[in-house]
Formats: sequence, structure tokens, C-alpha cells
Amino acid sequence: MFNKKLFISIFVFSFLLFCTSIIKNKTRVIEKNIEVHKDKIYYLKKELKESQIEFYYLTSPKILQEKIVFLSNDEYQYMSISKIYPDYKSFILENNKISKK
Repeated sequence: MFNKKLFISIFVFSFLLFCTSIIKNKTRVIEKNIEVHKDKIYYLKKELKESQIEFYYLTSPKILQEKIVFLSNDEYQYMSISKIYPDYKSFILENNKISKK
């Protein structure tokens, strides 16, 4: 008959070999996904920087003034800092304060 220890050791070795191959394949797939996502992140960051540069250029006061002069005959006047609101809520709060007085 077969030696019991030999049978158990062959079974354990085969099982571990099988598990190792499964784990290795899964990690390979995960690494490929990570690389794909890294590439996407890189391109999105690059696109974001280009968009920011374009935004800063197009919203610069000099460019805006040139566009306004070109598109209309109105005089361009600077707005005071006190009239610039960071968001809509602060604008509403300020208007509510003024209207209550």
C-alpha cells in the first residue's frame, strides 16, 4: 500500500502549487488594472493643468477687457472687491442684511 505520509505531502504540495498559481494570476490582473488607472490619472491631471492654464488666460482682466471692448461699445468699469462674493449663499446673506435694514 501507499505510504500515508507520502500521499499527504504530495496532496499538500499540489494544493499549495494550485493556490499559488491562482493567487499569482489574480495579482497580475490587479497590477494591470492599477497601471490602467495610473495612466488615466496621469492624462486627467495633464488635461486639468491645460484647462487651468486656459482658464487663467481667458479670465485674465486684460483679455476680458479686450473682449468687452471688441464686442460692445460699453465702458469697462472695475468692480470693487466688496461686491465680489465667493458663492451664491454669501450673496443671499448679504442681500438679506441689506433688505432688513
